[in-house]
Amino acid sequence: MTLPFLCDRKLFDQLPQAALLLDLQGLVLAANSQACHLLQTDETALLGRHADNATGFSVLAQSCPLEDVVQQRAGRRSVEVEGRGSGLPLVVELTPLLDDCGQCVALLESFREAPVIHEMATRLERKQAILQTEMERSRALVNSIADGIYTVDTSMRITAFSRSLERMTGYNEEEVLGAHCRDVLQTNVCDTDCPLRWTLENEKPIQNCRASLGSRRGDSVPAFISSDLLRDSDGNVSGCIGIVRDRTEVEKLKQRLGDRLSFSDFVGKSKSMIELFERADTVAATDATVLIQGESGTGKEIMARAIHYRSGRRKKSFVRVNCAALTDSLLESELFGHDKGAFTGAIRDKPGRFELADGGTLFLDEIGDTSVALQAKLLRALQEREFERVGGVRTIKIDVRVIAATNKDLRKEVAVGNFREDLYYRLCVVPLHLPPLRERKEDVPLLVEAFIEKFNARGERIQEVSTRAMALMMAYDWPGNVRELENAIEHAYVTSTSGRIERCFLPTVLQGVVGSASSDEESSGGGGRGELLQVLERCRWQKKAAAHQLGISRTTLWRRMKELGLT
Repeated sequence: MTLPFLCDRKLFDQLPQAALLLDLQGLVLAANSQACHLLQTDETALLGRHADNATGFSVLAQSCPLEDVVQQRAGRRSVEVEGRGSGLPLVVELTPLLDDCGQCVALLESFREAPVIHEMATRLERKQAILQTEMERSRALVNSIADGIYTVDTSMRITAFSRSLERMTGYNEEEVLGAHCRDVLQTNVCDTDCPLRWTLENEKPIQNCRASLGSRRGDSVPAFISSDLLRDSDGNVSGCIGIVRDRTEVEKLKQRLGDRLSFSDFVGKSKSMIELFERADTVAATDATVLIQGESGTGKEIMARAIHYRSGRRKKSFVRVNCAALTDSLLESELFGHDKGAFTGAIRDKPGRFELADGGTLFLDEIGDTSVALQAKLLRALQEREFERVGGVRTIKIDVRVIAATNKDLRKEVAVGNFREDLYYRLCVVPLHLPPLRERKEDVPLLVEAFIEKFNARGERIQEVSTRAMALMMAYDWPGNVRELENAIEHAYVTSTSGRIERCFLPTVLQGVVGSASSDEESSGGGGRGELLQVLERCRWQKKAAAHQLGISRTTLWRRMKELGLT
């Protein structure tokens, strides 16, 4: 067959791309070897057939550009989705063939594979396969971790739920996806201190928030919950991740230990504290009366409780009485009880603290503040193990271990006649002295760390203490002792804005301790008359506000005001 408008068949076959020669109706007049190879047929089978039928991918079948190409005498390009047989995308081009008068007499349709698109598609498929593999690996890694892991979107709806969390809660991932996390986990902090919600609102992580999870089984799972943000590829917050650490075994261990309260509530490695622990541990195994002496804030009540819970009386009551908080008559009624009608307002019989502590331990705090008259009645109760209620005549027998505590020097009180000598020796069977914090400064860093851990249980805010802040706390003499130190750390915990305790976040009384030239400040550990007076005036003599600013209890403030003549 002759090819009109083509001088040589060889030139047609040597075109770099597959090509068909079409008439103005789109019928195939000729096909070069590349076209036959691509279409996997011979030229004879193509001749006389319409191009869209012959090829199966011609643009003529889509938008019929034939007339436009003939009229406009311009080429048109298009990309097919895929070609016959190969499945590859193709680039198709229609070119008008013109005679000497410029009239279109035929069309040249050329097409070629689009390898760039194919390569991109292949690379995308490969990346998708790698991504799927990595996702499966990550999921397997998450599911192998003992801690439960879940993620939520910004609306607090669950987007992932690990296998460990499934075991903790009894819920499967499929049934909780899309559910609000509070409806699934049902923690006791959902409505108050949800760590994930706090992290989303403040864009800061939280470590080890104490919580209890509700499970499908109806039981409660004690846990620590940590949280951190999730971000998308543009850096925008897309959700939050929660990590749940089951502390059931820890709680079971505590339960097995029962009430065996050790001296773990005390923090200290100093020689004086170690010797104190050893002596208290020895006396706890006996029923001997103990007198605990030490300044306010040294932990006298904690020591009394530790002795009780390590004794054979630990299953019975530990009853506390603050002897300094009541008047003499009220204290007598509180200790020994009263019968109906004993005094105005005594409308019924009331047992006293001695009766309530029968079989257990009675802790008489601030015993040095009792009157000499009441001391005589206490002595009889201790010696005879019996007493009568106020207004009563019946003698009541009791089996009580007494632990007394005072911040006074009872020897001096005996010498000046403020305390009965016989009661002193009756109480001081085993004396224990709690050293003030200024005498065990090496324990300050340990105490600071313990208090930070305690306050961080609400939601971690403090990660470290600056060197200057620690040096300041080591230089201060802590007249309020451990209680004052705890108040100072809580003050810094609340006011800190940097995630660490800086000097500026400590109470005012500590910030002025270094470089103070006042001799009375030096003698009172940075809390002398001048500074105390300034704080009181600044707080308009409101004792509660002044005590808070000083980082001490109101009792300690009252005592220091009395000592300095400010009452």
